[in-house]
Amino acid sequence: MKKLFIAGGKFADIPTILAAKKMGFFVITSGNNPNDLGHKYANEVHLEDYSNKETMRKLIEKLEIDVLIPACDDYSILTCSYVNDYLKISNFDSYETTKIIHHKDLWRAFCQKNNIDSPKAFGSSNLRESLRNIKANFKNEKIIIKPVDSAAGKGVSAINADSANLESALKYAFSESKSKKIVIEEFIDGTKHGFSTILVDKKVRFYFYDNEQYDYNPFAVSGTTTSNSITLKMQKNIINDIEKIAQILDLKDGIFHTQTIAKTLNSGEKKLVIIESCRRAGGDLYPKFVHLASGVDYPKLFISSIAGISLPKYSLKGKEFFARQCIMSHKSGILESIEIKPEIKDNIIDKCMWYKKGDIISDTRKYKAGIMFLEFSSNDEMEEKISNLSNLIKINVK
Repeated sequence: MKKLFIAGGKFADIPTILAAKKMGFFVITSGNNPNDLGHKYANEVHLEDYSNKETMRKLIEKLEIDVLIPACDDYSILTCSYVNDYLKISNFDSYETTKIIHHKDLWRAFCQKNNIDSPKAFGSSNLRESLRNIKANFKNEKIIIKPVDSAAGKGVSAINADSANLESALKYAFSESKSKKIVIEEFIDGTKHGFSTILVDKKVRFYFYDNEQYDYNPFAVSGTTTSNSITLKMQKNIINDIEKIAQILDLKDGIFHTQTIAKTLNSGEKKLVIIESCRRAGGDLYPKFVHLASGVDYPKLFISSIAGISLPKYSLKGKEFFARQCIMSHKSGILESIEIKPEIKDNIIDKCMWYKKGDIISDTRKYKAGIMFLEFSSNDEMEEKISNLSNLIKINVK
């Protein structure tokens, strides 16, 4: 039995673990937290920090791994590409290419150099340089400040360039960056959408798009729904952008996942502008969302593409009005119970819950009690219930 190593083992990796086992692999997970929920589904667990590249390289070499798969985490894909530079066991871009895609300052510079539509931006490694460049480039415009190497909204601020709080926002971004580097970019207004693809021979062989919700943190996705707002022209344009990127960077087969904003052009038409990109699956059980919404075994597709296995045949037979929602709270306190109102109960078709009575909710932007998948009879019903979800699926706190 071939051994497949996932550089991670959190709850978000459960769909990957289950798909790999179903494909006949002996699945090994890693990470430094023995309580991560994905570990109990693996055949074997090795508790090592997957952000430590050399530790992972030695462990993977020692275990004689056949296939290496990244977890739903940027540190994991960076480690996997680093290890693969030495061991050559799966389809990964070089470590240098992977840094371009996953480090926000390098990504912005790449897009600007190659005329890929993206926000005007510059990277910075110190406070004085940041203040000087903001004054020169943005004046009193609204800007976004981000650590180059963080995810889930950590260290991110939206602020006017002439705000009295600008220096505090810059310091916050630097404090959340492991490399102590940040990127400062123009603020683009518009609806937010995920656009996830599988690349084979630098061509998009599968794609899926969604609407994103940001109900508890303006910089971290709290849920997704199927979308009917992305026109065929918008789809073709972003696929052209992704295939152009694949050609320039000589990307290997596998996932190319993006977060986008639907920007309104001068003509009145809209275009999806790539804000973030990554070569690993989205978190919060996103692979399961794509699988249930599209009817396509998305985890099997991306495992196959990374492992060098021919993609399985598939046909789209998805759900038209479908949602994945993190169960969160607008109130801090001690969790007493979760109340599900009768009018939403029949919409819930699956869930993964890990909360416990007595959980302390100190940061409402981060605490998640679990994730639910919901199906609706119409777009109107979906929009109405999702907009009121915190009342229909309510975390009671004291």
